[in-house]
Amino acid sequence: MSGFKNFTVAGLGGLGSHVVRELLKLKNQGKIDNVTVLTRSDSSSLDEYKASGAKIAVVDYGSAESLKNAVTGADVVISTVTHAALQVQHLLAEQAKAAGVKIFVPSEFGDVTDRQNPEGLFLVKQAVHHKCKELDLPYALFFTGAHPDVAFTPYLGLDLQSGDVNVGLDGNALNSFTAQSDIGRYVAYVLTNLPRSKIEWRTFRIESERKSFNQIFKQHEEKTGKKLNVTYRPESELEAAIAKNPADVRSFLQLDWGRGGGLVGSLDQLSVSEYPDWNPKSIADVLYA
Repeated sequence: MSGFKNFTVAGLGGLGSHVVRELLKLKNQGKIDNVTVLTRSDSSSLDEYKASGAKIAVVDYGSAESLKNAVTGADVVISTVTHAALQVQHLLAEQAKAAGVKIFVPSEFGDVTDRQNPEGLFLVKQAVHHKCKELDLPYALFFTGAHPDVAFTPYLGLDLQSGDVNVGLDGNALNSFTAQSDIGRYVAYVLTNLPRSKIEWRTFRIESERKSFNQIFKQHEEKTGKKLNVTYRPESELEAAIAKNPADVRSFLQLDWGRGGGLVGSLDQLSVSEYPDWNPKSIADVLYA
């Protein structure tokens, strides 16, 4: 057991809600003591978490004092902030260190970022690793690949419902996939069940399965009987789109997934065995539930 009893989560949208719900289950089972949610403003959307025992801390992410007060008493700070807010993690990590926090979990939960020569979002995320090392604040990184419960949307060019999809390169590269609810369960489990020595400075690589987009499209056609209209975007087109607009998340991810950048590691690098009863949902379980 890690001995960690007090958890603070920054960022409640999307994945953060799953992490908080799993931690609250542990709190209500008497396994941990406190779950605090950091938010920029209080609202009725937080009522569910308050009713389950979460503490709400309204913070100013630009204020060192505000952040230090909010994380004081926490053993673990988990950041699930969106890509647009990644920069706030530097001050958050500084104040976590000042407050005596034992583990900092940066907002990863996607493609591998401990790569050579990272670009774009991955460079921003990797900078947080370096910040933790500079502060001597132990981190735990979670690489999960894409999230099938949110990735298959028009926003990312993966609109299965309309039948029109577009992907990077030839669509044959393998990538890892893990549902957000399963990520929440895994994170809560390992942070409370593993010994501290197996969490500090650890990189966890998890997936429910690894598939190429072409395999997923074929599975969809077999499942639904409907033919997909697939557009393959060349590498040069994606690189040009990103050069023109570095904030083009769709092109950025399509390029990385087209190159297989969503694969969290080799099979022998996976950390799935750390949670023997995890049993994550398959891509099909998520898409056709």
